Amino acid sequence: MRRQTSDKRHLKSSTWSLILLLAVFGIALSSCRRIDFGLMRQEHTEAFTRELAERSTLELSSEQPIGLQQCIEIALRNNLNVKASEIDKRLASLNRKIAFSNFLPHLDASFDTVSSLKHQMVKAGGGYVPMSDQTVTEGTLRAQQAIFAPQTWFLYDAYVKGEDISNLLARRTQNMIRLQVTSLYFSCLLQEESRPSIEASLQKAMTLLSETEALARESLAMPSQVEQLRTMVKASEAELAVNQEAQRVARAALLEAMGLSPSVPITIKKETPIVVPDQEIEDQILSAMLNRPEIQVSDRVVEISKDQTRIAISKFLPQISGFSGLSASSDSFLKYSSNLNYGVSAVLTVFDGFRNVFQYQSARESEKQASTYRERRCLEIMLEVIQARSRYEQVCEQLAVAQQEVLAADLYLKETQAKWREGILVTSERLEALMRHTRANMNLNGTEFQVQVAAATLLDVMGMAPEGETVE
Repeated sequence: MRRQTSDKRHLKSSTWSLILLLAVFGIALSSCRRIDFGLMRQEHTEAFTRELAERSTLELSSEQPIGLQQCIEIALRNNLNVKASEIDKRLASLNRKIAFSNFLPHLDASFDTVSSLKHQMVKAGGGYVPMSDQTVTEGTLRAQQAIFAPQTWFLYDAYVKGEDISNLLARRTQNMIRLQVTSLYFSCLLQEESRPSIEASLQKAMTLLSETEALARESLAMPSQVEQLRTMVKASEAELAVNQEAQRVARAALLEAMGLSPSVPITIKKETPIVVPDQEIEDQILSAMLNRPEIQVSDRVVEISKDQTRIAISKFLPQISGFSGLSASSDSFLKYSSNLNYGVSAVLTVFDGFRNVFQYQSARESEKQASTYRERRCLEIMLEVIQARSRYEQVCEQLAVAQQEVLAADLYLKETQAKWREGILVTSERLEALMRHTRANMNLNGTEFQVQVAAATLLDVMGMAPEGETVE
C-alpha cells in the first residue's frame, strides 16, 4: 500500500514536470517566429510621421515668427541627439547604482524538488534499506556580505566619475546643437534678406531692358546691348529661383535640427545680433580652459585612470567576506530538517603568472597616457580659440568693407541714373552700375551672416552660449 502511494506521488510529479517542459518549449518556439520586417517598417513609418506631425504642430502652434532663442529651446527639447545624450546620462546613473550594490549584502534563495524513478536503497546485511525519501524538497537561503574589498570602493568611485562624464557630454551635445541651430537660423535669414535685393535687381533689369529695346527701335542702342540685358534678366530670374529653393532647404535643415518635420512651414524673425564680449585673447583662452566640457571630461578620465591604478594595487590584498546560509529539507531520513551555517572567507592571490604586477604597470602607463591626452586637448582648445577669434576679426573687417562698398554702389547708381535721364550715359555704364549695386548688397548680406556665425563659433569654443553666458 505504501509503495502504491509512493508511485502515485511520483507519477503526479512527473506529469507536472512534463507540463512545465512543454510550456517552456512552447515559449521558445513562439520567440523564434519569423518577423515581417516589411510590416514593421510600414508600421513604424506611419507612427513616426504621425508623431512628428503632432510634435511639429504643437511646437509651432503660434503663427507668430520665432526668433533664435525660441529655435534653440525647441531644439533642446526635441533634437534626437539631445535625447540620446539624456538616455546616456540615465544609463550612467544606473551603472553607478549597480556598482553601489556591491556594498550591500547579497541574498540568494533556491528551491529544488527531486524525484527518483526508483526508490534508492543501500545494501545492509542480507537486504536493502532506503537511504532517503523518493521525493525530496529542499530550500536554501544564502547571504553574503563583503567585509574588506578595497577594489569595490575604487570601482564605485570610477562609476561616479563616469556619471559626471555623461553629464558633461550631454552638455557638450547641447552646445553643439545651439551652434548648429544658430548657423542654420542665420542661413535662413540670409536667404530671406537676399530675396528683396534679387527682386529689386530683376525689376531694374527688366525696366532697363524695356527702355533699351525702345532705344534700339529708334537705332539709338545696339542689338548686343539688348541681348546683354536680356541675359541679365534671365540670370536674375534664375537667381531668384535658386534663392527660393535655398530658402526651402535652409528651413528644412533648421526644422530637422529642431527635431521637427522638415516639411512644415516656419517663419523666423531677426533678433538682436550675437555680441562677443570685449576681452583679450588670453581671457578668452582662460574662459575656454575653465568652461569647455571636453577639458572637464579629461580631468575625470585622469582620475578614473588613477582609480584603475588603485584597483590594480588592491589585487595584492586579500578579499574578505562573510557568509551564512539557512537550509531546510523534507527528507525524513535526516535528523535535522533545517540547519544554519555561517563563516568567513578570505582569498589572497599568491601567484598568477605576474599578472597583477603587469596590470599595475599597465595602469600606471594608462594614467600617464590620460594626463598626456588632457594636455594635448588643452593645446587643441587654445588653438581653436585663436583660430575662431582670428576668423571673427577677419569677417568683421570684411563687414566694414562690404558696408563701404554698398555706400559707394548706392551713390554710383544714383549718379548713373541721373546721367541716364540727361542722356549723357551709355547703356553699358548704367548696366554696370546696376550689377555693381546688386553684387554689393548680396555681399553685405552674406558678410553679415558670416559675422554672426563666426561670433557664435567663438562663443562656443569659449564654452559660452550664443547669448554670451556660460553654459552650465
